[in-house]
Amino acid sequence: MDATFSINPISLESIGIPDFTLDGKIRDVLAKPLPRDWKKTGLSREYYLDFIEIIVRNAAGWIDEKGAVIDPYYKKEWAQTTPRFASSASVLLYFGRIPELKDIVHRTMTYSCRQLASGKGGSPDFWMRELVTAYVCLSKSADKKLVDEWKNTLAKIAPEKINKVVSVDGSKLGELHNWAVYGSAGESMKESAGIRCEDKDVLWGKKFFDKYISPQFRHFNSFGMYRDPNDPITYDITTRLQLAAALWYGYDWKLKPLIDELLRRGGITTLIFTSPAGFAPFGGRSGQFNFQEAIIAAICEIEAGRYKQNDPRLAGAFKRQAHLSAKSVERWLKDMTPLRHIKNAFPPESLHGIDEYGQYSVYSLFNASVFGLAALFADDTIEEAACPAEIGGFVLEISPSFHKVFATCQSTHIELDTCADLHYDSTGLGRFQAKGIPAELGLSMPFTSTPKFRLDKKLVPDEMLSICPSWQVSGKWISLASLSEGLKHSLEIITESQEKIDLKVKYVHAGSKSEITEQYQLSQNKLVIKSSVSVNGAGTERIKFMVPLLVTDGMSKSEIISGKNSVQVKYLGKTYEISFDEKAKAEIIDHEFANRNGIYKLLALETGGNEIEVKLEFQ
Repeated sequence: MDATFSINPISLESIGIPDFTLDGKIRDVLAKPLPRDWKKTGLSREYYLDFIEIIVRNAAGWIDEKGAVIDPYYKKEWAQTTPRFASSASVLLYFGRIPELKDIVHRTMTYSCRQLASGKGGSPDFWMRELVTAYVCLSKSADKKLVDEWKNTLAKIAPEKINKVVSVDGSKLGELHNWAVYGSAGESMKESAGIRCEDKDVLWGKKFFDKYISPQFRHFNSFGMYRDPNDPITYDITTRLQLAAALWYGYDWKLKPLIDELLRRGGITTLIFTSPAGFAPFGGRSGQFNFQEAIIAAICEIEAGRYKQNDPRLAGAFKRQAHLSAKSVERWLKDMTPLRHIKNAFPPESLHGIDEYGQYSVYSLFNASVFGLAALFADDTIEEAACPAEIGGFVLEISPSFHKVFATCQSTHIELDTCADLHYDSTGLGRFQAKGIPAELGLSMPFTSTPKFRLDKKLVPDEMLSICPSWQVSGKWISLASLSEGLKHSLEIITESQEKIDLKVKYVHAGSKSEITEQYQLSQNKLVIKSSVSVNGAGTERIKFMVPLLVTDGMSKSEIISGKNSVQVKYLGKTYEISFDEKAKAEIIDHEFANRNGIYKLLALETGGNEIEVKLEFQ
């Protein structure tokens, strides 16, 4: 499509959003020296298409005679799965791949159009964006009779009758969230694609978009991040992508400048919060699915195009981040059979780590669908340049929304949750990663004892866990991981350089009258943590520190080795070492527990007094 995106910042004061603070930061980071060993990935659009083809060929065997995609484990069609197959496979056909599957793709497209128009589509708000993508990709190669049928069928759809999340009288528009954005983006794309509804009594297309998107501005923060209820990271990035797709396909009405600026801000924020290995942050529902990185790739491809003409350095950083994020999920999509739709290696039929709606078929094909957008958005004439996560030397706090602190230097990265949604995460250090190290080894996300995602009952943790301290209050042990309600914090950045990050987070919890100070000193492959706790203004008599140790990702097993004043975890050719003072009593508790990524055991370090120091290191 021939969309244009602005590089010029504008104020969003008119919609109640404060000024953006990262424009200067991104310039400062990109001006720093490049890593010594930096080289281009050599990737292109074809890499995205390779992923899509693996997923589509895998799913082609699930399609019944009607054209519905039947989940191989759920044994039924699941919600928006079939249109996601249609869009993904259509992108492949558009770029000259899978010609032998053409008839199957056409069958799923016809079935999907008819299902949506008849009101029989599950989660219908998500269908139109997929079907317009498929229509555009197929319209020049499919038989005209078929193309006309698809066009006429989609043209008759009245979204306020078909979609689930609507407010016909407008009274509840402000209460709607990501479903409304998906539905609106699809409608705008429908009109941009030349599919017109001739019924004057039907609200459709860009008018539908304007009605439903205008109230969504209240859900954005100053970083251009979208706030679905409880601030899940996935629904920030996926919702932004739907708006970006609408603009890329041709939305150019009155809301475009505001949306464009939100996307511009969100793109820069994404560059800064993505880990050096290319992973999306943890946080909230629908976490750790491989489509997250495909979404980042698609967002970054659009943003690379934004800056192509006027800022090739920034364009190159976005291009690089797109490729790194895509590459980060290769292990699960290319190297495992069957492919995994979530970042673990448990058999897909175990459903380990998935949200109830995150079935194998629908989220595998969503992975393909958003890689399809990345392929469509990609401009391979844009040259890669080092991205912020590779350059490092920065700290980013996003708070109170999302309640996160990120720090990156020398391809090493931490993410803190300062006030977790305890149904999905826990408070404290939830991620310690480095480029070239398996994501789950140090930790990719924390642990919750009240998960709203699938875990075997015997693997549900007995308590909230992150890499953090615990202490006694009135004779009872509590931990930073378990605190959320009534917890306040402040951040102090001591050192912020490419060689080292040194920061302190001070927490105050009114309910337990506890004050916790966490100091993090981050350098290449290393993290030193100094924890101290006081209760009622006095230092505690004893303190514990908790470090989860990986046992297995569901396929590969680690080796845990206890030494003098240290514990090592050896896994997939890498070593994770935890070192501590000789005065600390170390115990590896013989009880296994899980998060979405794998199964772990707990290393508990206990010492007298109110302070403890622990060093974490990858080798």
